[in-house]
Amino acid sequence: MKFEISKQPTFDELKQVIGEKFPDYKLKMQGKQFLIVKKSSSCGVNILVRKNKMLVAGNFPTMGGKLLFAVTLILGGILIPIIIYFAVFHKKFKAMEEEVGSFLQEQYAV
Repeated sequence: MKFEISKQPTFDELKQVIGEKFPDYKLKMQGKQFLIVKKSSSCGVNILVRKNKMLVAGNFPTMGGKLLFAVTLILGGILIPIIIYFAVFHKKFKAMEEEVGSFLQEQYAV
């Protein structure tokens, strides 16, 4: 989910706002401009803030999960891991992306 924002929030502000709304989610910074919101070890969203845009994308919240998926793609071929991904993970990622993204859109959208 990508949307225009009126003002660029700081990541500390984002952590506070998301932490108040979703107290059961864990928040972690990865680098300087990348916030990870983690619901479980296999479900989360990545938040990236640019000058006037915010990107919220459902993804594996841990580096281990991302690497495991990449290795599975390489070793298992492309088709079978993609089918498993869409059958198991894609709905969870989209639901969480919509949940967090719609909240942030209400808070910061133009």
